[in-house]
Amino acid sequence: MSAIDLKKRSRPKGNILPDIWLKAAMLGSLWASIEIILGSFLHNLHIPFAGTFLASLGLILMINGYKLWPDRGLFWRTALVTAAMKSISPSAIIFGPMVGIFMEGLILEIFVRLFRGKWPGFLLGGALAVSWSLFQKIFVLLMTYGPDFVKLYEQLYFMASRSFKFQGDAPFDLVIAIFIVDLSFGALVAGLAYRKIQPQRSIAFPESQFEPSPKKENLLVASATQPYSILLFLVNFLILILGLTYLDTFSIPQSGFLVITYVTLNIFRYNRSLKRLKRPQLWIQLIAMMGLSGLLLGGWDSTASLVVGLETGIAMAIRALLVIFTFSALSIEMRNPVIIGWFTRMGMGVLLDSISLAFEVLPRLLKRVSEIDRIWRHPFLTLSQLLAALEDLRVEHYSEKPRVIILTGNPGNGKTNMVRALIRNKSLDGINFCGFYSDGNWVDNERDTYYIVDIQSQVSELLCERKDPVSKLRAGPFNFRQPGLEFGCKVLESIPTGNPKTIAVIDEIGHLELNDQGWSKCMNDLVNNKIRMIWTVRPTLLDTVIAKWGLDYKVFDVSKFSEDHIGRIIASFLK
Repeated sequence: MSAIDLKKRSRPKGNILPDIWLKAAMLGSLWASIEIILGSFLHNLHIPFAGTFLASLGLILMINGYKLWPDRGLFWRTALVTAAMKSISPSAIIFGPMVGIFMEGLILEIFVRLFRGKWPGFLLGGALAVSWSLFQKIFVLLMTYGPDFVKLYEQLYFMASRSFKFQGDAPFDLVIAIFIVDLSFGALVAGLAYRKIQPQRSIAFPESQFEPSPKKENLLVASATQPYSILLFLVNFLILILGLTYLDTFSIPQSGFLVITYVTLNIFRYNRSLKRLKRPQLWIQLIAMMGLSGLLLGGWDSTASLVVGLETGIAMAIRALLVIFTFSALSIEMRNPVIIGWFTRMGMGVLLDSISLAFEVLPRLLKRVSEIDRIWRHPFLTLSQLLAALEDLRVEHYSEKPRVIILTGNPGNGKTNMVRALIRNKSLDGINFCGFYSDGNWVDNERDTYYIVDIQSQVSELLCERKDPVSKLRAGPFNFRQPGLEFGCKVLESIPTGNPKTIAVIDEIGHLELNDQGWSKCMNDLVNNKIRMIWTVRPTLLDTVIAKWGLDYKVFDVSKFSEDHIGRIIASFLK
């Protein structure tokens, strides 16, 4: 446990992820490949209900992914990875699709947990997840065009009822009807996806087809040439809030001047904003909104009425321009490396690592999905094959991870005694044990001091003690001593890396290492070099240790397993 050079501490290299995040990265990459191939096709053709259809495909993927890997938290993590991958889209507006994807996974996660993995949870969660797209669309329209959009919708509804001669005096009955259709469709899709799908032969991914992304490149940064500013991020956010709150209090000339000025400055700062202005679809929508407002909210009764309606439409268009371009600016500024770095320091580094791994898998999946000629005739067969391929990729990822035997047990259960017994075990004579174990002295039925003992030389050094002087580095009642820390680091650094029969022993790993103190730096070096190891860890810290380093591991409770049993496992597991 070393406290040396904390400012220069290293972290394990590569994509060493907790298993749940690794699975989410695999599923998220497959979901993103479907969004890229099929989503772009549907949106470019402006096919109605494309969002509902894509949400249904995401639902099918998540449910069948859960059947392959039935882990708590898989849904929301998969959706979060997919949503983050969506942020790499060249589109300037990314918040809407990102929120929609994440909410779909979150809703499904909540209901599956509420019903403890039973079929009602999948049906209800799937129904509401698919229906979310309708609520999000309504929210976006209200935010973009304001409350006058509700009045415009009501007039459109009444005009349609008169034109097509159907009875209807409740405009929101149509919204309820669409919601019921979405709800039923989502439940149907979830029911179909929940049925048993037998594992199929996986689709091979030849190594020559792999085109992984550069691992050191931060894929969340939009462009190397795009300048970023935390101040402008805050300014754009403030403009959005103030605009939504006070824009209606200004006259149309005043609000128009303010918004046009903002859009002009926005274009000079962000190139993508200019591309959005060049799209005919934006102007067609705004002109149609103004025209319909003039006709429906004003009427043909008089010129004054028509002008009032047009003024309402112009005000809605001005508000829409403000919302569109502020969100466009925020979408770009959110990719600021400073903001991404802040999220990393706040514990979101595992998400960034998952996204990086997902992007490495993405080219493989895109190529294979595009080459499958029977994908539409046998979609469930193809999906089961792709999921089996993801499991192959997951195993491939783990095959490169360091193998570790973890001995666990409460204080006094005999973790250190088990380490000593394994070192002396005759069946393990061919193994070169290195590293150290701890040796403690007892005073009044409690540990008073700990020494660490070099396995190779049997030289020992005081590591920590209860008595003064008080150390800067403490764990519980123990004061850690610098000579012992330095001694332990030298022992770990001297472990040979080229001998396949070497096993490094670290007794034990605790709170200091989890806080990037203690032996953390030396452990990271051993993990990076894929040294086979034996660790001792208390049960309360077991999950956190495994999640931090991401290992191919086996855990043994020393109070439940014998020396001979663990020895046989070590002989086979650490080959």
